[in-house]
Amino acid sequence: MIEKMRRYTFILHHADYTDFLVDLQKLGMVHIVKSTNEKNEKLIETHHEIEAYTNSIKFMKKYITEKSAKKQTSMLPIQMRNEIDKAHTERERLNVQFSVLAKDIHDLEPWGNFDYDMFKNLESYGLKISLYACTRHHFKPEWKEQYTIKEINNDGAMVYFAVIHSSSEPCHIDADNFKLPPKTLAELKKSEAVVVEGQKAIEDFYNDNALTATEMFATEIEHLSHKYEYEDANLQSVPEADNNVMIMQGWIPNRIENDLLSFLNGKDVVHFAVDGKVEDNPPILLRNNWFAKIFEPIGNMFMLPYYNEIDLTPFLAPFYMMFFGFCSGDTGYGIVLFLIGWFLKKKFKKKPEMQPFLTLIMALGIGATIMGFVMGSFFSFDMKKLAFLDPYILIRNTNQIFNFALLLGLIQILTGKVINAVKQMIQSGFIHGVATLGIALFILCLAISGSPMLGAKPGAILKYTPYGMYLGLALVFLLNSPGKSILFNLANGIWVMYGVFTGFFGDLLSYIRLFALGVSGGILGFVINTMAAQFGAVPIIGPILYIAFMIGGHSLNIALSSLGAFVHPMRLTFVEFFNNSGFSGPGMAYKPFGKQKQLIK
Repeated sequence: MIEKMRRYTFILHHADYTDFLVDLQKLGMVHIVKSTNEKNEKLIETHHEIEAYTNSIKFMKKYITEKSAKKQTSMLPIQMRNEIDKAHTERERLNVQFSVLAKDIHDLEPWGNFDYDMFKNLESYGLKISLYACTRHHFKPEWKEQYTIKEINNDGAMVYFAVIHSSSEPCHIDADNFKLPPKTLAELKKSEAVVVEGQKAIEDFYNDNALTATEMFATEIEHLSHKYEYEDANLQSVPEADNNVMIMQGWIPNRIENDLLSFLNGKDVVHFAVDGKVEDNPPILLRNNWFAKIFEPIGNMFMLPYYNEIDLTPFLAPFYMMFFGFCSGDTGYGIVLFLIGWFLKKKFKKKPEMQPFLTLIMALGIGATIMGFVMGSFFSFDMKKLAFLDPYILIRNTNQIFNFALLLGLIQILTGKVINAVKQMIQSGFIHGVATLGIALFILCLAISGSPMLGAKPGAILKYTPYGMYLGLALVFLLNSPGKSILFNLANGIWVMYGVFTGFFGDLLSYIRLFALGVSGGILGFVINTMAAQFGAVPIIGPILYIAFMIGGHSLNIALSSLGAFVHPMRLTFVEFFNNSGFSGPGMAYKPFGKQKQLIK
């Protein structure tokens, strides 16, 4: 459900404002009403600091391994960040230098080591050595007759040679002239070794300080977030009476209002409160039971509802769990997912931001286990072949899977229609939701009337369904626009029913994807089992191949099935269910002052 909010207005002297704001931040309960989105220099500077530390954390995390250990350091966070920035700059310089050296070495290696002093001595005698390179086929034998040529290297494709000639007589050879770099090959390789050593020293620095730096920077981000939040809240007050009086507003859930009143008791602050109204856009705080709370991350991926909406989380929770299980459709896969979620939940117990998603994985694993048992599949083996389990398998063939998918879709659509009707009654009055109830009644009776076409046996209720359809149509055609004339309602009813027929059947057919995903995953698992059995027949190593193929094949199938089972039910929830429920958003999340961490993506 959506918690009810109260809007408080605080009026105080400007001299008391700073202390009040500090205490209010420590309280961590009030959602500050923004009066401006402008940012001063302090906010911009703090944001840049947070961004810099965040980027440093992202970089240093790459160097954290199981062997990483936290080390004691006297450096402040800013000093550590500066050292890392210096290391970045030096590493970039060394990388450029290494690239240049590597190119020079690559070019000089075919020529080997030269005595540069020999070149200078020959020049003093009026002789010059020119170096050339060309392909083996391009080398002309007559060059040896025209010049004094010494072949330096021949790798089969290229010929590297030196021409000794007079300094006063230029050498006319149609080949690539090679200019020696300032350093010899040995000197270049020595310089390269120095650069590599410098690169290794920087990498060692990263490895040694990775864990220390990330924890230090995370703490600093918390501090800077607190500072950023305070500065932002400081801008939200409205000065009055020549800046002598400061006025600020904030929201607080009714449930913890007494704690705020206890905080205000004894403070020289004038305050008054009013109940939240939808036109004031109160922040949204969801409060659900333990089961529905598991699925709040699913709804949050879409958007929060408006303040006067009905929180759909308790209604989408059982459907999403069943839909995921339907798409996975295997007891074994569900057990594996549950164990993965349980293991990761234990491993990352110190990361509270991950816990809701890991709990969700465990819940979805339970859903897959239950639905897999209902459909009689355990790692794609048919559980109906076990006599003691056969009586408990409810869905026994693909026709029943298809029908069950449509049944679940019908139930969710009808649930959405009823929720929409209730919402309209709450927001606008009872009469405004009656037509929507009529649509739900018409769809229900229509579905029951058509169910024998799918092999269902509705029984004696079938003969009463026409009356239900007539009643539903009457409600739609007579009460779709309360307060308008009967002729307007009749005319508008035609348009409403046109939308019902086109929308309902389109929505219902969307749920066939549950059948398709469940069956395709089962077929792929069956193929894996069949191929594994063939590998198992190989002499001697057959059992090893069987186990390896079963683990690898089903691991891949679990990953594919889980991806489809996560995405497609989400689509059914956000499009079909939310649409039929008349969902409206987005609502603004409740963010209490003092509890927010600035996240830089």
